[in-house]
Amino acid sequence: MGTARGAPSSPCRLPLLSVLLLPLLGGAQAALVFIKEPSSQDALQGRRALLRCEVEAPGPVHVFWLLDGAPIQDTERRFTQGSSLSFTAVDRLQDSGAFQCVARDEVTGEEARSANASFNIKCESGGCVCPHETLNS
Repeated sequence: MGTARGAPSSPCRLPLLSVLLLPLLGGAQAALVFIKEPSSQDALQGRRALLRCEVEAPGPVHVFWLLDGAPIQDTERRFTQGSSLSFTAVDRLQDSGAFQCVARDEVTGEEARSANASFNIKCESGGCVCPHETLNS
């Protein structure tokens, strides 16, 4: 009549327990998602530019930028604005290369990297000299 000793007393306990634990386990694995990733673009030497990056995450996120794999330090000319990277004056020498937005979940340590983006830096007429060009005297 009764249940045998050691057998589960209710067949509903295991599913109920799993229903309660799944959101907790699933929440720990929630992924960082890029809503906006930076994209390659044309820019004029000495002019303003912006590389956009927006991230969605379940908790607090730290966003930083890399240039050719090295972390970028904020300066007056190039700095993080929100999660995007702002340039007051694009420079052919200092801003050539692959930019990447990196988001790190401050709770889990999970990290996500955007696609690479670069500038096609153009000069206004006579506005800059390419490093490989030489001046003839």
